[in-house]
Amino acid sequence: MKKIVIVAGDKSGDLYGGFLCRKLNARYPGLELFSFGGPHLAQHSVQTLNLLSHPVAGLFEVACHLKDIIAMFNKAVEEINTLKPDLIILIDFPDFNLRLAKTLNKKFPILYYVSPQVWAWRKKRIELIKRYVEKMIVIFKFEEDFYRKEGMDALYFGHPLLEIIPPKLLEEKKEPKKIISFLPGSRKNEIARHLPVMQKAKRNMESKLKDYHFRIIKPLHLEDTLYKKFAPGAELIEHSYEAIAESEFIVTSSGTATVEIAILEVPFLIIYKVNPFTWYILKSMVKAECIGMVNILASKKIIKELLQNQANPKNIAKQTLQYLTDKDKYQQIQYELKKLKKVLSPHGATERLSEYIGKYLKL
Repeated sequence: MKKIVIVAGDKSGDLYGGFLCRKLNARYPGLELFSFGGPHLAQHSVQTLNLLSHPVAGLFEVACHLKDIIAMFNKAVEEINTLKPDLIILIDFPDFNLRLAKTLNKKFPILYYVSPQVWAWRKKRIELIKRYVEKMIVIFKFEEDFYRKEGMDALYFGHPLLEIIPPKLLEEKKEPKKIISFLPGSRKNEIARHLPVMQKAKRNMESKLKDYHFRIIKPLHLEDTLYKKFAPGAELIEHSYEAIAESEFIVTSSGTATVEIAILEVPFLIIYKVNPFTWYILKSMVKAECIGMVNILASKKIIKELLQNQANPKNIAKQTLQYLTDKDKYQQIQYELKKLKKVLSPHGATERLSEYIGKYLKL
C-alpha cells in the first residue's frame, strides 16, 4: 500500500494535517500515513518526529535555536529516505519545508499545502517552489490567482477551518458570556513577549470591568508551567472553539487564531511583538500594510493591530474598553466578520483535498 509523509512544524499546520489524515484514513483505509509534526498529526498517523518541540518565530529567535532545528531537519531527511514515500505533503513552515524540498531534490513527489506568504515578503521563494514542488494547495482564493500570475499551478478547495470548527457553533449563535480571553500565541517566545503585557492590561481593566471574567486560552502542545512563569495565578484553559465562541472579546497574537476567531464572529484585537532586530529587518522586507490575515482578506483594517511598542498594557486596555462600551462599534465588527466568512468558502476543503490526493496517487 502507498505511503504518505506529512511535515508540519507549527500549531496550525499540525491542526490542518491532522484533519487531513483523518479524512484520508476514512476514505482510503489501507493508506500508510507517517508524520513529522505535533499532537493532531500524531493522533491520526504514525509520528516519527515531534517538530513542535521547539516552535519559535522571528529571525533572531530562530537563530538562537538553530542547533536543535538543524538536528531535527537532518533526522527528518534520514527518516524520509528510509520510508521512501509515494508522496510528501509539506504544510506551511517554509524555512524548514522549502529547504527540505530542495534537499530531497525531486526524489519523491511533493505537494505543498498552505502557502508561505510569498505575496507579502521573500517573493524570490517562488522560484524555489516552482523547481521542487509539484503542486501548491492554497487556503485563500487570492493566493491561487497570485500563483497563476507567477506561472505556477495552484489549487484552492476552500479554507479547512470552515469544516474543522464544529458546525453547531456557527449555526447556533449564543449570547457571549462576560468573558475576556487572551491568546498570547502558540510558540514559546510569543508567550514570553505577549503574556506579561496581556497580564498588565488585564490589571488595568479589572477595576472598570468588575463583572467580567479574564482567562488565558492555551494550545494543547504547550505546558502549563510556561504560562505560570509569566502569569502566576492566571486562569488557564485549553484551546477549544467553544471557549473562543463564548468570549465577549479576545486579545490575540497574530496568526491562525485570528481566522478562527473571525469565523466565530467574536470581536477581537491583534497584538504582536518580536525582537527589535527582527522587527528592523522585517519592516524593510514585508510589503503588506497589515499583518492580520483578517485585515488582508478584507482589504481594509477591520481589526485594530497593535505592533511592537504600540502593544503595551495601556493601549490594549483602552482598545478593549472602547469595544465593550460602544455597542455600535462592537456590532459593526461582528457584521464585518460575518461578511468575511464568505471569502473563505466553499465548505468541505479537506474532503476535496483528500479526494484529489487519492486521484493523484491512483488509489
